[in-house]
Amino acid sequence: MSNLQHCTSLQDATGKIDYRLMNDCMFHVVFQKNPRALRGLCASLLHITPEEITSVEVLNPIEFGEQPKDKEFILDLKVKLNNDRILNFEVQVIDEKNWPERSLSYACRTFDQLMQGEDYIKAKPVYHIGFLDFDLEHLSPEFYATFQLLNVKNHEIYSSKFVLSVVNLSQIELATEEDRKCGIDHWARLFKADTWEAIKKMAQENEYVSDAAETLLQSNQDLKIRSYCEAVEEARRVRRGLERLVAEKDEVLAEKDAEIARLKALLAVKQ
Repeated sequence: MSNLQHCTSLQDATGKIDYRLMNDCMFHVVFQKNPRALRGLCASLLHITPEEITSVEVLNPIEFGEQPKDKEFILDLKVKLNNDRILNFEVQVIDEKNWPERSLSYACRTFDQLMQGEDYIKAKPVYHIGFLDFDLEHLSPEFYATFQLLNVKNHEIYSSKFVLSVVNLSQIELATEEDRKCGIDHWARLFKADTWEAIKKMAQENEYVSDAAETLLQSNQDLKIRSYCEAVEEARRVRRGLERLVAEKDEVLAEKDAEIARLKALLAVKQ
């Protein structure tokens, strides 16, 4: 953090970024604090202009206490747009092999929004958008993919009110002309940037990315926000450690099984 101690603007920042948008908490904080940047991100992903967005409201803001606690972590970002649709954003860096099921669960919970007695027709459209840093094994590599409920025979849309999208941060080079026209690749590169020098260059190309970058800088200087972001990073480190232990245990068990099988084969030959 030493290179940020006296920074008053993005132009003064240099070196490595401590907490990037790849950190779930930092992502939530930046777009909660900066509605203009959030408007730009939403417009880009929905292929509309920022001027078409008249209102944007974060439905699950983070309230920072003195110390981060598990119950205080709300790592997805839920947004109401123009009072007529709901967007749910998630950042997922580690491939837990359950993204389709996870995203469906989140989207279904969000779609179940009606009060008792309300007509189903009043349900607002729900868009669940994941920023992933890995490929989905069952799908062809793609930068920005969108999925809807449709008829498998003739591909007619069953409902346009339930949409699942994935921004694959590991496949930015596959961005289509339309993706680039909408600036989605700019946002993806902001997620992936790990130095302030790289971000400053991006900020010159997109005014909404510039807004997000300034808020990212301010948030990296906030000690309370940093403590929450560090808790997220520590949780990831613990998870990776547990995954390594499980993998090592499985490897040892596999080696023992192979040795047992070898010994059984030798005994069979001697008999």
